Amino acid sequence: MNVIFGIVLIASTFLLIIANPDAVLGAMLSGGEKALSLSVKMVVVYAVWLGVFQLLENSGLSKKIASLFKPVNRLLFGKLPDKANDYVSLNLSANLLGMSGATTPMGIKSVEELEKHPNTRYAIAMFFVINATSVQLIPSSVMGLRTTMGSISPADIILPTILATLLSTVIGVILVRVFCRR
Repeated sequence: MNVIFGIVLIASTFLLIIANPDAVLGAMLSGGEKALSLSVKMVVVYAVWLGVFQLLENSGLSKKIASLFKPVNRLLFGKLPDKANDYVSLNLSANLLGMSGATTPMGIKSVEELEKHPNTRYAIAMFFVINATSVQLIPSSVMGLRTTMGSISPADIILPTILATLLSTVIGVILVRVFCRR
């Protein structure tokens, strides 16, 4: 994939130099500036949500969230160790809020906890699929991107996102149940 991207980049830069040599440097600088600006805005969004999750963990609310998710987790993953259940629950709740990038640390901790226990291969496979498809009730990352890009109505994507992520998650769960054994 990197080779293909490199070839496309070199070819398009070469063609741009031939077609309009004055625009090459301007286009590169403008693209870099836009990418940096967007990155900074997204870091702020993620920092806020990571702070919220740290507060949830410090205040003990993460344990309450975990207890709410326990029946769902048992249905999907089977019996989970308590600490792994806490991390899985936080990860799932963050995914429901659309903060899939901010859930990476909790996902890593979840898998680390699951790997400490025998016979958790099915739970890890299911967790991976659910995390990758992640039902999103509030797609806040995409809404944040749409807001920073000047969208008039960034929340227009809520219903299509819920439907698409719900469908992908249901199909993923069914496939894991069919092809993996507990």
